[in-house]
Amino acid sequence: MDWSRWRQEFPSAERVVHMNHAGISPLPRCVAAALRTFADEGLLLDRHVYQRWEARAEAVRGAAARLIGARAHEVAFVRNTSEGLSLVASGLPWQAGDNVVAVADEYPSNVYPWFGLRRFGVETRLLVRRQLRVTATDIAAAIDDRTRAVALSAVDWQSGFRADLAAVSEVCRARDALLVVDGIQSVGALAIDVAACGPDVLAAGGHKWLLAPEGCGLLYVSDRVVERIHPVVLGWKSVEDADTYLPYHFHLRRDAARFEAGSAPHLGIHALGAAIDLLIAIGPAAVEARVLEITDQLADGLRQLGATILSPRGPAERSAILTFAFGDTPSLHQALTEAGIVVRQRLGGIRLAPHFYNDASDIARVLDVVRRFRDRA
Repeated sequence: MDWSRWRQEFPSAERVVHMNHAGISPLPRCVAAALRTFADEGLLLDRHVYQRWEARAEAVRGAAARLIGARAHEVAFVRNTSEGLSLVASGLPWQAGDNVVAVADEYPSNVYPWFGLRRFGVETRLLVRRQLRVTATDIAAAIDDRTRAVALSAVDWQSGFRADLAAVSEVCRARDALLVVDGIQSVGALAIDVAACGPDVLAAGGHKWLLAPEGCGLLYVSDRVVERIHPVVLGWKSVEDADTYLPYHFHLRRDAARFEAGSAPHLGIHALGAAIDLLIAIGPAAVEARVLEITDQLADGLRQLGATILSPRGPAERSAILTFAFGDTPSLHQALTEAGIVVRQRLGGIRLAPHFYNDASDIARVLDVVRRFRDRA
């Protein structure tokens, strides 16, 4: 594949080496164009524009479903990962003495919604990672007959460890516990098929690997569990036949869109749709192969310079996130920043998070800065 073609979508690549897609991504040209198109339509606001926006939203819902291996009616639009996970945590029927199994040092988006259940007498059990890993065996050991949900990241935000969702899903189903996945560090970078790997719920904001702006993301809720989760935020769109305003008819939707209470965030949906179309055009499998190739090359080069790779890098557990340690981390971070390389400090080291459009020149710039940092030290 000619990756230089796709690199042209990112004018930011002419100015900086962006390796912080695990934090926030620069926008591709197609997404900026979608935002301008929406704004232009809003300036005119002809009598058919809202119907076009609604039709576009349904097309984006279908594209998002294809991207993650779901069915369109299992996908809802949310503002961000936190909102999606909170809707699920707050909507499940809890009883005092129930518990949730989560993971210590997870990003707070997949912890605080469960901590909020303390007022109902629900315990959140935090598993400690062993060598930065959490396995299905670890989770099975923590589950008991009062476990109602397991909250897990598909990819860890600091180390990049990639969980075996299929194995964890088997454990959860055997114990009738929901598997609720924070997918923000996975969707857009790695190929994921929710029908195959089996999470009950997956939430992913759009502003990281999905290459969209902040403010619009995805919530997948499987048909298996959608009616077990009561929508705690309600509005005119929560019900079937939402365009019939009167008389009132409180028949809640039976699909994931029951969690969309009111008017859709059409601006965000337009932007997210353009980003998803880009990822589908390239192909999720091709994107995954590319980001793994880049992180493998970075890992090999860093090892040769004497760096310690902190991220688990086994064939089934590696991801688009690579964290390494080398000397004084704040000083190295400053050196990389001054060289126009955008990274973050994590786990006492430097986190690299490249995407498919990063290339050999970007890899060389990172390694060159680390080399010069070593030589000065």
